[in-house]
Amino acid sequence: MGRVKSLSNSGSFVLRKDNQNAKGEYQVYIQYSLDRKIAKDKTDVWVKEKEWNDKAQKVRSVHPQSVRLNKILDKKKNDIDALILDFPSEKRLTIDVLRSMVRGEYNVNEEKNQDFVQLAVDNLEALYKTEKIGISVRDNGLNGLKLFRTFLLEELGEDSISVADMTEDIVDSYIIWRKNKRNNINATINKTLTPLMKAAKLAARKGLMEASVADAISEKYLPIKTKLSDEDAEDEDVRYLTKEQLSKFVALYNVVKYPRTREYMDMFLFAFHACGLRFSDILTLQWMHVDLEKHKLKKVLYKGQVPHEITLNDAALKILEQWKMKKRSNRFVFALLPDDFNLADEEELKRMRINKNTPIKVSLKALGHKIGDLSFNLTMHVARHTFAVFALNNGVDVHKVSRLLAHSSVMVTEKVYAKFLPETLQKEVETKLNFDFTPDYNTAVD
Repeated sequence: MGRVKSLSNSGSFVLRKDNQNAKGEYQVYIQYSLDRKIAKDKTDVWVKEKEWNDKAQKVRSVHPQSVRLNKILDKKKNDIDALILDFPSEKRLTIDVLRSMVRGEYNVNEEKNQDFVQLAVDNLEALYKTEKIGISVRDNGLNGLKLFRTFLLEELGEDSISVADMTEDIVDSYIIWRKNKRNNINATINKTLTPLMKAAKLAARKGLMEASVADAISEKYLPIKTKLSDEDAEDEDVRYLTKEQLSKFVALYNVVKYPRTREYMDMFLFAFHACGLRFSDILTLQWMHVDLEKHKLKKVLYKGQVPHEITLNDAALKILEQWKMKKRSNRFVFALLPDDFNLADEEELKRMRINKNTPIKVSLKALGHKIGDLSFNLTMHVARHTFAVFALNNGVDVHKVSRLLAHSSVMVTEKVYAKFLPETLQKEVETKLNFDFTPDYNTAVD
């Protein structure tokens, strides 16, 4: 649409009277106007002033070669018009491009020579502006593309590569480089392959890359292990605190020696009260994610990068208000990360997850021993399981529990917490499904 609006009119022919040849003829020029700028070029047609019809834009029939000359002019204009018509609608036609078209210098293949990485960057920005991806996905993608440029510079000697030169072999080499030079795991590599795959598909749609090449690039995802980390795993062996054990945990709050231990206990209890929030989201929780007045928490979850919203209960709000008064951080609620931390740096965030969780594990393990009757180590993930078990045993519908836990489907919730459902189901049958549509067997005739 932008291209059509900015092109003020179609091409026209002009008889240039400032350059006359020995025969008294003037050369015919063709010109186009774009944003009040002119793109013009000479033609091979020379005629006398009386032989040119400016209104009809053609050579008059009085010229003995009028038919042939008009065909030359028509072809010149039709060729330029075709280039303009075929110009990609998603791109803005600039005066420089138009001038190259008018001069016959424009080559469709020039599009194939553009920087593939820049194409990927532009595509990410376009997806973000149209709200098809979030800011974290965009920033992660841009950081991944910077790393791809580093690979190109180290391996090929230049930090760019044309669309025409982008092949599946380049992607294979990049994957090997990531594994050998950066020691990245498959899951990390896959995240940075996504922008390259999207750019390849875009190039194929624009006719700049063979569809077979784009398809081959799009199939480069690496297999990842199905076993999840301690924090992310939703084990069938669900470890949770009973009400009595959780009460003992709370009773230790004002007994423990170190203030830092109490802070770790706050994080555990908040994870429990905030509908089983994972440690990764406790770590990255920012004050902008919390609305204390509306009792809401809205955040894009670390796992899966999906938007999540929950209502905060009174206990969760009480913990947040205590931390608000601490003023430990202007950005992160529990001050586990510095205010200027770059959340888009996946490798550093992964490292911080491990580093910050280690002392918490040590403290919680010690607290678990003080509770006295635990058959497992107390961890932040126990808070998540405890919330889920409490919710199910209190009669909360499994579909609602699944949403609060941000599971990908209710089947995940049912699988993980299967052994806790029968008790709830039994109550449902006994109290809500105990219909009595049976005959009176005492009066039945044998």
